[in-house]
Amino acid sequence: MNSSTIRILHRIGILAGVALALTVSSAQGQAATADVWMVRTYRIGATSTCPVKADQFDYFQLDARRAWTRSSREAFFETEDPERPTVVFAHGGFTDDSWATCLVLGLAQTLRSYGGGRPVRVVLWKWPAERSARRLRPALWVNMARADFEGLLLARWLRQFDPQTPPILIGYSAGCRIIGRGLSRFAADPGPDSTPATEARFRALLVAGALDADALLPSRHSSGALDAVETLVVTRHRADRALRFYPRLYPGPGPQAMGFVGPVVPRLDPHGPRVELLDLTAWVAGRHDFLNYLGAPPLAARIADLVFAEHPVAGVAVAAAR
Repeated sequence: MNSSTIRILHRIGILAGVALALTVSSAQGQAATADVWMVRTYRIGATSTCPVKADQFDYFQLDARRAWTRSSREAFFETEDPERPTVVFAHGGFTDDSWATCLVLGLAQTLRSYGGGRPVRVVLWKWPAERSARRLRPALWVNMARADFEGLLLARWLRQFDPQTPPILIGYSAGCRIIGRGLSRFAADPGPDSTPATEARFRALLVAGALDADALLPSRHSSGALDAVETLVVTRHRADRALRFYPRLYPGPGPQAMGFVGPVVPRLDPHGPRVELLDLTAWVAGRHDFLNYLGAPPLAARIADLVFAEHPVAGVAVAAAR
């Protein structure tokens, strides 16, 4: 692919992202009826002991004016409905409230468009991801450390759902660390009533994952995640400009990012292939942005598949690691 083609694809990706954002901004009534929630973890310090208390999570619901209105845990779980799937979206690093809101609205609008208007509840997992240091590498390490801690909080929070109707989990960039660590911890720890955690099987999607490519292997970051999933879809984008530099986060030669080269998975899976690879290299320009990715039709369609299909449509299974 020559440089002029790359520039054209980059511009198309930017225009698609802008168009999607404008569509979301104009869909005032539609976004509100998509039942959009936010769960904030800002009151939970990184030194808190786990499991944390259920009332430490803050709940907000998007009203008709597209403003967040404080709600409660009871109100959130009272609206749980087996006929209306719940989607939990964990955003990436360096994301403030306003931009996180834009991202979750983009996701809600995509689900409405590709889901044919079917009811869905979208939850923004809002974690402290604002930039905390001037230098890039220290700021990224702070974000990633907090994302790993957020995974423990997510596992605790997921225990409150009916195991027969678990939510669909979507992570973007550093948010993939939250999903991966959360699933791993969920599978490892029994519930409060000693119910085996593996009774709940999640559908999960990791978009532009900012975690090591081998994170799913034993003794790695998300080693137990496969024990808690029915289907795990992982995107790969070999031209993502931010993920290309992921190895530089380490002092020496570091591993590649999962979202850049794809996941390395265990050779043997007794339950059959549960990891699917979705290559978006030809569909997304080099810009590291969730709306940019969301503008790719294969990704939008696969999200709708995971959310609305009674059984996920089989995709391309990742070859087992040698």
